[in-house]
Amino acid sequence: MSATRPTGSTEPNRLKLSVEGFRLTLRTRLALTYAGLLTLAGALMMLIVYVVVGYLPTYAFAVPATTAEPLQTTPTEPLYDTGIAAAETIPGLIVSSRSDVQTLILIIAAILLVLLAGGGTWAGWALAGRMLRPLQEVNAAAHRAARGHLDHRIALAGPKDELTDLADTFDEMLEGLERSFGTYRRFAANASHELRTPLATTRAMLDVALSGADAHERPLLERLRETNERSIDTVESLLDLTEVDAASADHGIVQLEQVATFVLAEVAEEAEAAGVRIDYRLSTTPVSGDASLLRQLLFNLIQNGVRHNEPGGWVRVTTESRPRTGAELRVENSGAFVADADLESLTDPFFRARGRSTASTSKGRGLGLSIVKAITDRHDATLRFAAREEGGLVATVVFPPDDAP
Repeated sequence: MSATRPTGSTEPNRLKLSVEGFRLTLRTRLALTYAGLLTLAGALMMLIVYVVVGYLPTYAFAVPATTAEPLQTTPTEPLYDTGIAAAETIPGLIVSSRSDVQTLILIIAAILLVLLAGGGTWAGWALAGRMLRPLQEVNAAAHRAARGHLDHRIALAGPKDELTDLADTFDEMLEGLERSFGTYRRFAANASHELRTPLATTRAMLDVALSGADAHERPLLERLRETNERSIDTVESLLDLTEVDAASADHGIVQLEQVATFVLAEVAEEAEAAGVRIDYRLSTTPVSGDASLLRQLLFNLIQNGVRHNEPGGWVRVTTESRPRTGAELRVENSGAFVADADLESLTDPFFRARGRSTASTSKGRGLGLSIVKAITDRHDATLRFAAREEGGLVATVVFPPDDAP
């Protein structure tokens, strides 16, 4: 379906968006506020001096004490010491009347206000940066927590004020979240381990029963064994998910295209059995990460594209290195249509999108993309999904560049 372009010029809308998107940081606003208040105080002081000088009565400069004779006055001579008042204290400026004094005050006031504005801005910027430095530490801790790193603590030192209270509260929240997630991971791991033994025992019993079953019993036993295998796969996936969440990735330089080559060889047999063609375009793509986790990420994405496909469909794998934006992995597949409303829920455990395989005999376990999301979070990467108009899905993983913080 092609989108229709609205008639009329869009330049005003673009201008409006660009203006609304512009914002000043808190530090800049504080610095400008400090500088504005300082400049306003200086301007009021200069205004008061100017007004006072303007309303003063006529006055004369005092005669030096060493002068013995009084000043001779005539109708054309001023009533003050012209030797002092008419001296050119500033080149090109002669102070000979009250208006000249006011002009001189205005010039000096303008110079002082410029200096006050510049100095106030610099001082305000430095002071605001010092005051807001604790907030930067809280912001950094929040970013780490958003990526799944809950072991970091701010432990802000300094005087007891609102900022230290905020940092302490944030540390308490992180501690509670880490404890809750740790309890969840331990429960999932323990439950999976406990289920492993009975499921393996059931598999062995079903194999024995199948070896001596007659034609009437075999279909039922085969169905039971298939259901048991699905349960075993689910338990293994839960274990994988808890291990990814709990483990800290051992980062090193990994050639993503080489890992993709091995994974494609692993999935080739399943893709051939499903009638799905795999295309690939792999370029040199070094990333910083854990090789085993990245192999699992690629395996789950490609296997997901094979299993949620259709006979005669295809899967396309692309790796590309971009120095500025980071390495990119792209897995695109044909298949059933995926609604846009389901894209954000694809990484939820046991979620099955409408239109994708939901039959009990499907090999999908509903945890593959959850594991992919956990691995991307461990590598500070970005996972995006997009639905194809012709049906199918596009999964894109963008790894941060090497010089990223």
